[in-house]
Amino acid sequence: MELPVVPQEASDTILAECLGRPRAYYELGKLCDSVGGRTSGAPSGVKGEEWAADLMERWGLENVRYETLPVLCWTRGELSVTTVGEFGWKLTAIAHGYSPEAADFEADLISLGHGERQDYLDAGDRVKGCVVLCDEGVAEGHRRLHRSEKLLLAAEFGAAALFMYSSASGGLPRTGVCSRSRAPIAGIGISQEDGLRLLRQLEHGTPPRVRVSMINSFTESSARNVIGELRGSEAPDEVILAGAHLDSWDVATGATDNGLGSAIVLEMGRVLASLSRRPKRTMRFAIWAAEEVGLLGSHHYCREHSTELDQLAAVVNFDMTADPYGFWVPGTGDCLSCTPGLKVLKQLAALLAPIGMTSAVVNVAGLHSDHQPFMLEGVQAIALLAENKTQGAHYYHSVGDTFDKVSLPAMCRASAVGAHTLWALADADERPFPRWNAKQVRGLIDEANLYGALQAEGFDGPPMHI
Repeated sequence: MELPVVPQEASDTILAECLGRPRAYYELGKLCDSVGGRTSGAPSGVKGEEWAADLMERWGLENVRYETLPVLCWTRGELSVTTVGEFGWKLTAIAHGYSPEAADFEADLISLGHGERQDYLDAGDRVKGCVVLCDEGVAEGHRRLHRSEKLLLAAEFGAAALFMYSSASGGLPRTGVCSRSRAPIAGIGISQEDGLRLLRQLEHGTPPRVRVSMINSFTESSARNVIGELRGSEAPDEVILAGAHLDSWDVATGATDNGLGSAIVLEMGRVLASLSRRPKRTMRFAIWAAEEVGLLGSHHYCREHSTELDQLAAVVNFDMTADPYGFWVPGTGDCLSCTPGLKVLKQLAALLAPIGMTSAVVNVAGLHSDHQPFMLEGVQAIALLAENKTQGAHYYHSVGDTFDKVSLPAMCRASAVGAHTLWALADADERPFPRWNAKQVRGLIDEANLYGALQAEGFDGPPMHI
């Protein structure tokens, strides 16, 4: 009979603590309702970092430390967006992060659908000097563009600014970073309702003219990743890393994006520290800084620890993690299917079926969260497939991302699944996943059609040069 991937005593404790005696949920509530949104490089970011380090220390993690990195801190200022004319109105709008320090202009507005390159090519010279309106969607069969890619296209074709209207109803414009550094033109999120009103005006043959007045500021600053660990009993130099970013946007309290993920990582650390024995490998816990402005914390870790990346057997990322039902394990073909780690995860899913896990595994790669720097270095990335039942995603990057959107039962199950996952991978008889070489990483990028997205970010690492 095959032994369970997590010993019964350890599994029983994990389930009892995560499901029956959770603590991180309540600590997250205190953070959200006191500090609120947490901007890396600002005083709110410092308070968040101290919150995470204090919980790691109190909950028994070892070698708790800060790792400091430079950040360009962008601070939101005043913004006014109105339509001009007899029936003009003030739009419900919010600046995208890293938008310029100042903008003050009037311009005609044109709609370019999803804001993809072909939309610009079809519009030709009509784009120059205009404000481009687009949605957050994607054409069928195309790769979804990040807002930073859409803004770069608008700037390339001579637009004065980019308006993106929200896919969420209820007057919820969305913010988010629009450039890797100071943006060349203003990026602005507007409400779905305002976007549809502008589209109706265009359809009725009355092209809107808009006025934009914007002030923001930039400051050279620093932020800190918070790291703790539980040293392995037999192979401590091999590491399974669990991470989540704690920084958020300033307009709300960053509850689901991504205080939730950080709270899950901290809860896992608390419970695993309480067990009577340690798995073979070291389990490391990272609370990342500055994810929202370019994955800066996780990129910094990969640069500063480049000589140690061979020791990482997997990186498990928690970002807006909801109610888990399976695993995301990006990989291609035989390179993944024959790994001991995938077998462990499938056994684990069967063990955790009573709390909602299934055999579902998705292996198509994706970007734009803290797994990305590791994945591009050939370290196996893992996340939980999860179903959001509280509409947390509806309030993404908006004023609605508040603590009431966090589901306690879902968070408890995610913590239990995550803690089992870390233990099982850390205690596997064989190293669960090998490090991928540059050719294999490039295959992963090409299979998921991510090459263009990496180019837009300016990434020029080894997978781009195969």
